[in-house]
Amino acid sequence: MTHGPINSIVPGRIDKIPLRVAPGAYVLPADVPSGLGQGNTVAGAHILNKMFGATLRQDTRRERMFAGGGSVPIVAAGGEYVISPEVVREVGSGSIGRGHKILDAFVRKTRAQHIKTLRNLPGPKT
Repeated sequence: MTHGPINSIVPGRIDKIPLRVAPGAYVLPADVPSGLGQGNTVAGAHILNKMFGATLRQDTRRERMFAGGGSVPIVAAGGEYVISPEVVREVGSGSIGRGHKILDAFVRKTRAQHIKTLRNLPGPKT
């Protein structure tokens, strides 16, 4: 099943990539990895891999094995990042629901920090 970064040329707000994720997985929107990587999605995914222990490659063989059951079909966008339900449960101290709430707060905080950083950047030199 898909976990980790979704590498694609499909823009981050255009959901066009059909995938299957494990029930309880959490999908970080594309602006989060990009913001963590100071505008570089690959750098942000590297940070998230360290945080959540994901690998850079997607295990397509396992994805095919679970395609018939035990997975949830989604449509994703490039640059998004899938966190496995095992990690979500760990984040939530044993509760997937609590893990989702904590990750929702992480998304809001990361976005707020990125917006603050962008507002404080100097303008382009003319």
